[in-house]
Amino acid sequence: MASILDRFHDFIWNEQFWLGDDARWEDFISSDPSVYYPKISHMNWSIVVGIVLVFVRLIYESVLIKPLGHWLGLKERKSISLKESPQLEAAFKTYKNKVPRNEVLKLVKQTDMTERQIQRWFFKRRILQMPSSMYKFRECSWHVLFYTTSFCYGMYALWDKPWLWVTVNCWVGWPKQHIDNDVFNLYLVELSFYWSLLFAIFFQRDYQKKDKKEMVVHHLVTILLIYFSWACNFVRVGSLVLVVHDFADPWLNIAKMAKYAKYQTTCEIFFGMFILTWIISRIFVYPFWVLNASAVEIHDYVTTFPAYWFFNGLLFVLQLLHIMWTYLILSIAFQKLTLGSIEKDIRSESDSEISDSTTEETTKNNKAAVTNGVSQKGAQHSNNL
Repeated sequence: MASILDRFHDFIWNEQFWLGDDARWEDFISSDPSVYYPKISHMNWSIVVGIVLVFVRLIYESVLIKPLGHWLGLKERKSISLKESPQLEAAFKTYKNKVPRNEVLKLVKQTDMTERQIQRWFFKRRILQMPSSMYKFRECSWHVLFYTTSFCYGMYALWDKPWLWVTVNCWVGWPKQHIDNDVFNLYLVELSFYWSLLFAIFFQRDYQKKDKKEMVVHHLVTILLIYFSWACNFVRVGSLVLVVHDFADPWLNIAKMAKYAKYQTTCEIFFGMFILTWIISRIFVYPFWVLNASAVEIHDYVTTFPAYWFFNGLLFVLQLLHIMWTYLILSIAFQKLTLGSIEKDIRSESDSEISDSTTEETTKNNKAAVTNGVSQKGAQHSNNL
């Protein structure tokens, strides 16, 4: 049994794949207590820290953000009673927001409900799936806190590091590149944050995001990439990637918070700041600073190997996504210039949202809402940014 496990371990951590000809796993073992090289097992503490961050978030939102949201006029959505029905729930999950009428007629025969009652049930079920403005306000506030803190700490941690200013130093001396406490903490906290986002998705019961699967994949890929760069001691270039990507996110989330609180002018000001910081960081700094280091400068110091090509390929895919997202963001800015207001949602999740006031009023008048087709129009009157 032990020999099988040993062979499996050797297969997973094959040196030729992960390190190539220039390094061995023994190179990451230091006999000097003051010299630390990355150990993959140490990053497993990020799972524990991620759980702690979930509780920190709950306290932060409950103590500070919810009172702030109430002061700004945001309200929690009132609970909606919904009759349990496995048949209707299965149809809702299958067809989402558009249940065909022929399917509704089948459900009439399978349940003791009329067609109108079934339509009302689906309307209520859609409401339950949608986040309230207060929930999204709280969620954005957490992202503002984390991304602002992580960017500031990242700059503090890297300010005196030679690879921040001369990126060729990302590779000088590889693989024996010492990692200090500041860079270790930056990696640990960033990895823990994405664990906490993953945990929040699985344990969220208030509503289910439309892009839940996509967000799970995104967080898992991010977690794997951080682990990946740590295992190969690509920590220097990895730390640059983390800092660059934290720069623009706070401005976007502040803009969204202003939108949910119905401060449109403030929203558009911060959205403008987001566009500026996004273009600087994702269109100029990232490709000409980070990608240049990982794709061009590395070849003078490191003999490339399979794991490098995989890692670098993902960095290039990320840049393609930056270009695509930039096009979408600039389309929204053009919309503001031509129409006078921002109507489309710039969030990563594109779930439709019914405003709290509309939801409350329409829920009280379900019969009239369904009869007049308001249930279909409600999603159009959203608070999307």
